[in-house]
Amino acid sequence: MFPTGAATLLFVSAIVLVLVQGTLAQSPSVPQVPAKLGTPTMTVPSTAPSPDPGSLFNHAGSIGKTLRFVVVGNTRGGVWGDGIYTSDSVLAAAAVHAGLLEPGEGGIVSLEVIEGPASYAGAERHGVTSLAYGAWDIAYRLVGVEPIDGATTLPDPGNLTQYRGQNGTIFKFEVVGSLAGSVWGDGVYTDDSALAVAAVHAGALRLNEAGVVAVEILPGQSAYAAADANGVISSAYAEWSGSYRIVPALGAKVSSKLSN
Repeated sequence: MFPTGAATLLFVSAIVLVLVQGTLAQSPSVPQVPAKLGTPTMTVPSTAPSPDPGSLFNHAGSIGKTLRFVVVGNTRGGVWGDGIYTSDSVLAAAAVHAGLLEPGEGGIVSLEVIEGPASYAGAERHGVTSLAYGAWDIAYRLVGVEPIDGATTLPDPGNLTQYRGQNGTIFKFEVVGSLAGSVWGDGVYTDDSALAVAAVHAGALRLNEAGVVAVEILPGQSAYAAADANGVISSAYAEWSGSYRIVPALGAKVSSKLSN
C-alpha cells in the first residue's frame, strides 16, 4: 500500500534526491573551459629559451602554447599584422615593431601561438612597416621580453652572426664541443664560425664535452689568422664585418654524459 497526501510528496522527494546523488557520484568531473586563444599568458614557462627560429611558420602545432626565443632585434624581413602577426612574419622584426626590442638589442622574447584572425592590419611602428593581409590560419602575439644578463645561459646559436654589432657584450652559451663546422681565425674568430668548433679550437671544451662557454662580441677585423689547435684546423680569412672571442675565465664547465 503506497503512502498518500503529504506523505506521498515526502516519499517521492526522497527518491528523487537519492537518484540525483547517485547520478552525480557516477558522472565524470566537468572539464574546465580552456582560456580563450589570444588571452595574455600570466606566467612565463621556466624552460630554457630556444634560438631564434626566424619565423613561427614551423610551429603550427603549438597553438595555445607560450614559447621563448633568444632574439636580436632588427628591421629587416617581412612582417604582416599589428600586435598579432602572421606565423611567417620575421620574429626579430616583429619584436622591434611591437616595441619589445631595439634594432641590435638582444632579449628573450615570449610569445603565444594562436589561431589566425580573418585579417591582419598593417602599421608603421619603431622603424618597421608591417603590411596588411587577409586570412592566415596561424598567428602569434608577443607577450613580453626578458633581458639577457650575465646570469643568463643561452642555447648554442650555431654561430654569432645574429649578435653582430653588440661589441663588448659577453654572452654565455651552453655548447657541446664539436668538429662539425668551419672556423676562421685564431683566438678571434669570424662571427660566422661554428661556436661548438671554435670552443674546441680555443681549448674551452673537448670534443663532445658539454659546457657553458662565455663569448665576447667584437668588431670585424681586417684579417684572421689560421691555426692548428686541439685537433681543429682553422682557416685564414681577409676582412670580415663581425668577430668574437671565447673568454676562458667565464667558461664554467658542466658535467655531461657525453664527456669521456
